[in-house]
Amino acid sequence: MKIEITILGLLMEENLYGYEIKKRIVERLEDYVDIKFGSIYYAIKKALDNGWVKKIGTEKEGGNPERYIYQILPDGRKYYKKMLKQYFDHNFIHFDIDIVLMFLNSLSPEQREQFIEDRVEHIKEKMNALREKIEAESKNTSPASQLHVYTYLENHLKAELNWLRSLKKGEVLTEVE
Repeated sequence: MKIEITILGLLMEENLYGYEIKKRIVERLEDYVDIKFGSIYYAIKKALDNGWVKKIGTEKEGGNPERYIYQILPDGRKYYKKMLKQYFDHNFIHFDIDIVLMFLNSLSPEQREQFIEDRVEHIKEKMNALREKIEAESKNTSPASQLHVYTYLENHLKAELNWLRSLKKGEVLTEVE
């Protein structure tokens, strides 16, 4: 569902070809989403088959193969809005790290401490990168601004950083013997 929402959302903004969709995902969300290049083309094919998008032309640069340009159709707009509402209403916050946290007590105290220290450093790096994006994006007044996405991610990282610091102090996690 994430890939469909992402592709249709980008096509709501403008007509794009497959590589440009991947490029926009990377530009906006870098390593905050894990969408493989091949899955983009699979999702585009599904969107074509379902009548959500259509090919409206091709583009060719130099010796590169032709690229198909895609446009969202009215059924695609309708499906996009339905999926966006459904995702917004029914999905709760979940990060891949949640799975690791489920088994944190299985580590030795030293391993947990190292894990937490490494994660704190990783979060700080991500926050610094996000702050740069927020600063740059705060000057962007276009409807395609991603400021809301970046500030959302920043707040999640701040919350995780505070929680990790509480773990280091032993406020939350107690050792199971």
